[in-house]
Amino acid sequence: MDLFSLSWWGSIIGGLGIFLFGITFLGDGLKKLAGSRLKKMIDKFTSSPIKGIFVGAAVTGLIQSSSATTVIAIGLIRAGLMTLPQAVGIIMGANIGTTVTSFIIGLNISSIAPFVLAIGVLIYLFASSPKFKHTGEVFFGFGALFFGLSLLESALKPLAQLPEFIAFVKNLSNNPFLGVLVGMTGTAVIQSSSAFIGIIQSLYSASTSSGFTLAVAMPILFGSNIGTTVTAVLASLGGSTTSKQAAGVHVMFNVLGSLLFLALLSPYTLLITWLSSLLQLDPKMQIAFAHIIFNIITTLLLFPFTNILVKIVTKITPNKEKDLLMPDINLSQLDKNVMEISPATALGIAKEQTIVMGKLAQQSVDKLYDYFTKKDYNARDISVKIEATIDEFDRKLMQFLYSMEHSQLEQNEINVYSRILKTFKDIERISDHCENLVEYFNEFFDSGESIHIEAKEDILEMLTLASEMVKNSINSFEYKNTFLANIVREKEIDMDELNKQARERHVKRIVNNKDSGKKYISVVFVDLISNIERIGDHCVNIADTTLESIKIND
Repeated sequence: MDLFSLSWWGSIIGGLGIFLFGITFLGDGLKKLAGSRLKKMIDKFTSSPIKGIFVGAAVTGLIQSSSATTVIAIGLIRAGLMTLPQAVGIIMGANIGTTVTSFIIGLNISSIAPFVLAIGVLIYLFASSPKFKHTGEVFFGFGALFFGLSLLESALKPLAQLPEFIAFVKNLSNNPFLGVLVGMTGTAVIQSSSAFIGIIQSLYSASTSSGFTLAVAMPILFGSNIGTTVTAVLASLGGSTTSKQAAGVHVMFNVLGSLLFLALLSPYTLLITWLSSLLQLDPKMQIAFAHIIFNIITTLLLFPFTNILVKIVTKITPNKEKDLLMPDINLSQLDKNVMEISPATALGIAKEQTIVMGKLAQQSVDKLYDYFTKKDYNARDISVKIEATIDEFDRKLMQFLYSMEHSQLEQNEINVYSRILKTFKDIERISDHCENLVEYFNEFFDSGESIHIEAKEDILEMLTLASEMVKNSINSFEYKNTFLANIVREKEIDMDELNKQARERHVKRIVNNKDSGKKYISVVFVDLISNIERIGDHCVNIADTTLESIKIND
């Protein structure tokens, strides 16, 4: 094959494309096979940073992307499902898990790759069940990975004899920092450290005769570890301060590890050379071992300093969000990434955000009570702010749900999706009724009128019951609690009766001329209590959705 000929470029570009596609397809197939278990694994085993390390390693090994695992962790932080120290454990574990790909590549089974690829195609085309189709994706991705690498390696071999390439390698050997820069840039461009390290393995295997030694490959390997943090940084943009802090810890952890090993480049190279001789490792497996040992030792050395890393990052990016009432609701590009990585995790985020929205709605009802009883303008302003927050919440979360690919969801996930969507809209309607009530109360106070004690008691009793119903309905949704759902249904009867009695007393006051001089409240009273009653109706809808979901066992 002539260098720089059309066929040579075809092998380079085609091999790289097939290799990257293979990694992606392999990871996607594994994620689909894992299904909701991926989210459950993260939710269940991240109570401490140590457990987070194991979970991060396992999940990354499964989905073949440390960047993807880090994005999931940041998404869970933004949804309030995970604390920063727990996320740090996952990030450290992800660095270990990403070494699985390089180890697989080091097995060097390219000769059977076309057969594995063909088996994957056959399974995918003729399988009837989604599970077997996903298995076909895994086989196809695995085969494509090695097939692409074999094409790439064949094209790289003649490149190793090129004088310009030999001169470039010599520059790398004389300047390790240049190698770090190459690794950082290459990984940042293709957004996958696993893929770039696979390229390093192929290049090292094909170019040992041109001076591309371990001492040259190592700094590139270290730089790749820094370059992979770019994805996490991009995922945190526009998010909460905590999500930015998680990305900052990821950058700091990988930079410190790379600098440490760069300072120990010579002894570390000697260690890998000795292991290679002892275990008779081929060039690709040498890089794999170097990658594995590098990440494990970095994690062991830096893990005891987790709290220090967190403190440094929190000082660099302090949390400026002082209003605890208003949680972070940004569901932008990060969460779309999470959706692509794991629909089950994305649904978990959507559910948690819906619960946050429901609790905000309950606070809004409580603040309305304070505003009406105490003429507390601060309470009124908080209720208005909540309504604006929920409106923004509504827009972003609906975009998030509607852009989800239903074809990637299992039946139980579709049921969860439906339950979130229904509950979400009922909460948004509760917020709208709160907004209406604020306007009624504003007009009432501006009019300077008094209110009949009986009418005031009716409004307050209904508001108290509405707050209780919102609280119980949201808790029934969060915990799938039939007891609370049935309580909400029972309280609806009380709400309807209160509404009926309040209307009847209102009519009697008008007939008996007891509301004279109270023109505004007399005109809007029925509409006002109807808005409170409608809050109860939406709570019943939420309770009914919960009971329905339990019946179909989603």
